[in-house]
Amino acid sequence: MTASSLRISSFAKINLALSVLGRRTDGYHEIQTVFQTVDLGDGIEFRPSPQIEVLCENLPEIRQEDNLVWKAAGLLASAGGTEQGASITIHKTIPAGAGLGGGSSNAAAALLGLRRFWNLPLSDSELCALAESLGSDVPFFLHGGTALGEGRGEKIRQLPDFPPRHLVIIFPGIPVSTAEAYRSLNLGLTSCLEDLRIQHFIGQGQADATSLTGIFNDFEASILTAYPAIAEAKIFLEKRGATATLLSGSGSSVFGFFSDEESAFAASREAAREIWRVFPAKTLSRAEYLHKMFG
Repeated sequence: MTASSLRISSFAKINLALSVLGRRTDGYHEIQTVFQTVDLGDGIEFRPSPQIEVLCENLPEIRQEDNLVWKAAGLLASAGGTEQGASITIHKTIPAGAGLGGGSSNAAAALLGLRRFWNLPLSDSELCALAESLGSDVPFFLHGGTALGEGRGEKIRQLPDFPPRHLVIIFPGIPVSTAEAYRSLNLGLTSCLEDLRIQHFIGQGQADATSLTGIFNDFEASILTAYPAIAEAKIFLEKRGATATLLSGSGSSVFGFFSDEESAFAASREAAREIWRVFPAKTLSRAEYLHKMFG
């Protein structure tokens, strides 16, 4: 029997390091990346319904059938052998096309939330298989925290959590197509499956997690050149005292780490651009992520 209603949170991610190793023969790209969840989040509400219905507030242009949450719900119902439905409302805060994983996070949250809402006896490994079929970033959001993503990003190895850090995320108001971002790199076929920079970054972070100055993203060189508005946001954070700044994913959001919460809030208050969306935030450990999701 379903619960009367369930509300959960769906959190964003940033990429602390991102290496693109090359194109694969299947058309995807081989990457290595260090994911990190942050407390910028959407809200998702589940209510009983005879069928699966999805309403995504603030993004009316996305058809229900194209929403990853709708696809996730259908896959989960089929895998769980249930004919239960749900009316699902997504209260969006994470910008779309921002490199913050909002759609993937919503899909993973839907799998976790509906498993509880429908009381399905599916294991975490079964959920992970469904998540992989939905998108490259979706498996990471089943657990959150700090993790290494390999393959297309779907192969997840959990890493020890870094200590909490305060940051400011700026979405400069322009989306970046992931496909175009990869094309801008002009890569050949994959020649290796490991980037020593990633392993160095992980080792450095585990030895001194208070210092994240080694963050890097292979998309930065081409994206910052092609989109001056994104470069402007990154420069803004640097000038406001960020200890390290980076493009998240393939963009278009950039983030900067600050020494404390007060500095992060001060920088966010100064970010007065008409089309910018600015979010002071904090990193979330794996335990915090799952606790805050179901709150």
